[in-house]
Amino acid sequence: MEIESHFASFVRVLGQVAVIVYAFSWVIRTVERGVLKSVAVGLLFGVGGILSMSDPIRWMPGVFQDGRSVLLVLTPIYGGPVGTVVAVIMMALFRFAAGGIGAVGGVVGIMAVATTGYVLTLLPRQWIGTGWKRSALFGLATGASLIVLAFLPSPLAHQLLVSATLPAMATNFLGVLLLSDLLEREWYRIGIQRVLENEASVDPLTRLPNRRVLQREGDRCSKEAGTRRIPFSIIMLDIDHFKKINDSYGHSFGDTVLARVADIIRQTVRKTDIAARYGGEEIVVLLPNTDTRAAAIVAEKIRKDIEATVLTFDNNAINVTVSIGVACSDEPATDFKHVLEAADKALYRAKAGGRNRVEKANAA
Repeated sequence: MEIESHFASFVRVLGQVAVIVYAFSWVIRTVERGVLKSVAVGLLFGVGGILSMSDPIRWMPGVFQDGRSVLLVLTPIYGGPVGTVVAVIMMALFRFAAGGIGAVGGVVGIMAVATTGYVLTLLPRQWIGTGWKRSALFGLATGASLIVLAFLPSPLAHQLLVSATLPAMATNFLGVLLLSDLLEREWYRIGIQRVLENEASVDPLTRLPNRRVLQREGDRCSKEAGTRRIPFSIIMLDIDHFKKINDSYGHSFGDTVLARVADIIRQTVRKTDIAARYGGEEIVVLLPNTDTRAAAIVAEKIRKDIEATVLTFDNNAINVTVSIGVACSDEPATDFKHVLEAADKALYRAKAGGRNRVEKANAA
């Protein structure tokens, strides 16, 4: 094959790699962990393999080389068994439909490479190493694609073994080294970005979201309340005599009390609710699609659970109580700020009324 053709093929491969890395970054940023993420990675790698097979290096009629093996051997790392199955099915169907003398062998080769890659992911990390050593091992694993030669006529298989095996193996090996390095860098970058975003949105003591997250979600609920008439409620609570706790037992124990109260609230509310540290010993719970009556029930459960919790300090049993205000986005005040102010006023009445109680308020 002329050098111009090799160069053009190399440029096309680089373009495909760039698209795959960009799409991979989007998938891991937007799709939640679990089966859905594995399927998304499998679909991505499957589409990448199909695009590669659509523009291959043709050694002879019905026999061609592409980048499918590079993607297949790496799919188990990032897509797990589910993603691997998805990618294999997509590529195998496309290769069989493309036809040619190497169609059956190509399908078998697809399954062989994917299986080899998956087996390698099951090996202990100390066996396969990390970084470029692992990439090199997976690059060598693409040699499983040579099983296609067993499904070709002997003269043709011998001709390909002599003339095409070395460049094909070298291309796949270098392709795995390049793509795995780029994918690992992107995976690491997204991981660091998520850590930084989490630190910027989570209170370090209680591990609850901070006021920024509460405001964002509150604005969203306000919009739904105004346009779709979907109510939301707010629970605002304050630890009773918290200053006295700090003065009597120290700020370290006060932090323990606050963290324990946050744990109880986190265990009580729904996953769709947002419990956030509002400031000091105040915690606010935003309950989407919840009216006053349902919110008051949740608030009372929180109050009882906290009251029933016993903390110890120097072998002394200590009970903590909270005062709670509840407000709902009843017409005409659907604005988050107004509902929050109404809950704050209800909280003040709960504290003035003797503490350790729940007070409801109208948002109007």
